[in-house]
Amino acid sequence: MSSQHQIHQMTVGDRAHRIVTNILNEGVEQERRTRTLQVSRHARTVFRDHPVSYRPREALFDAVTAAGVYLHRFLLPTPWKVNGVEVQSGRSRLDIVYNKIGTGFLIDEMKLGIGRYGESAVREQVDRYLELGQDTWGLSFLGVRLCAVHEPRQSRHHSPDGTSQLLTKSALAEELCVR
Repeated sequence: MSSQHQIHQMTVGDRAHRIVTNILNEGVEQERRTRTLQVSRHARTVFRDHPVSYRPREALFDAVTAAGVYLHRFLLPTPWKVNGVEVQSGRSRLDIVYNKIGTGFLIDEMKLGIGRYGESAVREQVDRYLELGQDTWGLSFLGVRLCAVHEPRQSRHHSPDGTSQLLTKSALAEELCVR
């Protein structure tokens, strides 16, 4: 992969995170059609405030797609609540933290895809999040959901015990799985 392409992917990921963060902070539209319009509106704002010079139309399309996939397929339904977005903790910044009373806390890490190196490319980050989650929430910590927005079926649940499996195979599959 060329360095220009890698930078492009990082830029797209950053813009997709910004779109999702803005929408979660504002409040997610419940109807799919209005949520789609909400993604488009926030994307225009994000790309106006943070312009992209390399392949700007492609970057916009990819970021809108990534944000839309997260919000349509990964956003956890009520009674789950977003506990925090872009949460800074030590040397980590957690993308999204969810809480469900009586169930526990879950960290979502949004990625465009798993990529050619698979989980090993993000394993250090996930391990850091697992340690942080256990230190913060103890037995109420449910793990890290690695949300691959361009490859949703490759998304994984990393349990606090360090094991990892596809979301579809997770013990929490019914609640956490891709829709």
